[in-house]
Amino acid sequence: MTPEKSWIRGVNLGGLFLLERFITPYFFALTTCHLKGDFRFYPQQIDAPPNTSSLYKLLDPNATNDECIPLTPYPVDEWTLAAAFEDKSIARKYLEIHYDNFVTKEDIDFLKQNGVTYVRVPLAHWITGNIADDEPYVDGAWPYFKRLVGWCRDAGIQVWPDIHTAPGSQNGFDNSGHLLGIPTCHGWDMDGPTVNEYNATLLSMNMGLGVPSGDDDVVLSNNVKRTLDIVNEITMAIAKDNMTDVVTGFGVLNEPFANCDARVVRKFDELSLDIVKRNMGSQTSVYIGDIFNSTKWNDGWWTDPKFKGTYLDSHYYHVFDERPRHLSPRQHIALVCQKNRRDTGACCYQDKDKRSVPSIGISRIIGEWSASLDTLVCDKLDAVMSGIRETGVAPEFDREISTERMSFLRNFAEAQMVAYEAEDYGVSSGWFYWTFKTEGGAFAEWNFMRGLKEGWMPQIPARNIASTDLYGSCYDILFKTTDDESIIHEFPDPNSLDANNWQGFPIDDDVVVSHGKSLKKDNHGEWYNPEEGGENVDQGGNTPLVHFLNRSSYWLIIFAIVSIIYILKKRNHKSQYIEITGNSEHGTLELLS
Repeated sequence: MTPEKSWIRGVNLGGLFLLERFITPYFFALTTCHLKGDFRFYPQQIDAPPNTSSLYKLLDPNATNDECIPLTPYPVDEWTLAAAFEDKSIARKYLEIHYDNFVTKEDIDFLKQNGVTYVRVPLAHWITGNIADDEPYVDGAWPYFKRLVGWCRDAGIQVWPDIHTAPGSQNGFDNSGHLLGIPTCHGWDMDGPTVNEYNATLLSMNMGLGVPSGDDDVVLSNNVKRTLDIVNEITMAIAKDNMTDVVTGFGVLNEPFANCDARVVRKFDELSLDIVKRNMGSQTSVYIGDIFNSTKWNDGWWTDPKFKGTYLDSHYYHVFDERPRHLSPRQHIALVCQKNRRDTGACCYQDKDKRSVPSIGISRIIGEWSASLDTLVCDKLDAVMSGIRETGVAPEFDREISTERMSFLRNFAEAQMVAYEAEDYGVSSGWFYWTFKTEGGAFAEWNFMRGLKEGWMPQIPARNIASTDLYGSCYDILFKTTDDESIIHEFPDPNSLDANNWQGFPIDDDVVVSHGKSLKKDNHGEWYNPEEGGENVDQGGNTPLVHFLNRSSYWLIIFAIVSIIYILKKRNHKSQYIEITGNSEHGTLELLS
């Protein structure tokens, strides 16, 4: 690690200004009382006002009257949540209760005490009031964002907001504000009706391929142009409200989907970068989405020194495809050490073909990851919302995590911290955990603050200390992990899934398949993967000589070379030169006498 390295590490404040059902399920469990402004709150609801507040009114789950009838269906995103209210002023008051209570100053202080120096804050594109006539959204979050920034200023935490949604939806996910029927970018990057050409098998075959060169013929859609206006409006508001001392980074768009036109995304990123720097200052960090494939960007994009302080953002999860959910504990960590580590190291380099010199412009950051491993969120969420409707209580609300599972979660978190810093590649600047807290126990493994309190989430190290210096290599963590498959509780049952649907990329890496048994130790006691070049290559892709140098033993080699030179000179004092040829990566060494 270079002495000047200063890691960017923190946590997402997910579900605060852009709501997500799995984070706050009770808030989405609306009744007819809510729609009239007679707000009721479920027992232990995480964003309810204090029970001493005049706003607090308990929704009794055991009540038998029909005063408050659950909506059918419940809202699934902010679009349907806001649309459920005919009176937008009532919707705004309801949302303000969430903004006011979901995060507290005590939460921010707790995060700081546990090493957090950065928070990533998802923002809705309508936060400053940019709402089209055909959109049901309501604003009102901006004063609470300003309050949050003030708390972070007091705590010494930097704030990196990102625009998490876009007009038309950049990915079709619920966290884009509007859940579409399919995951697609074409509601954002194209004009006219959404193109329903999505096919999971074709997508898996073509994801990240075919990056076009040049942008002379790029035509930006109306929604892309509107998003540029929104980037301008939000960054101007940040500057106008004197927040740039704390808001030091900005994400221009979260997770544009894999079928986005890469030329459109790149043009949007270029224009957004200029807007952010102009409004917030030239030193502002800017991060951009990788379109779900970081290799797409390793073509010299933004490697010039003038792009220092920009970051290519990737998000890694093991729960959204069936194949990873099915893995054993060691296999989960092996997947981190192999696929996730390699994906992190796939970009960005000065020498794009050799990938040996990290970019001196754009760097890498892993903006989202979690310790969740075996539960598909959307399916579990359906069960949670059904339980609320039927009983008034979220299923598994008081769920506890076993000691054995917590032990694994600790290793799983440490392995990801090490892998996403990618010290062996030198291309990453850090990461953000998703997310700071969740309601109830069904999604406990996503809850950073709970993990800290229960000990399965490590404190974030000091900014000048790499995680590998504390926890060892990813392979070290793999081999200290007990491969106890009884702690894996895959949900939903894989036998219930449609085999014709895409279940994730094939997992054929030998280290993952063998549960790590294919790994070997070199002469220095370090684990290496024979599939990556045999004993001549360590985990970082280095030859034995370079590995030896990295272990501060270079003086032994120098001593040996000098001794050989001395002997040869004594024996061949009339020689014009001595030529020493070795198999080092440094090639032939000529020493003149």
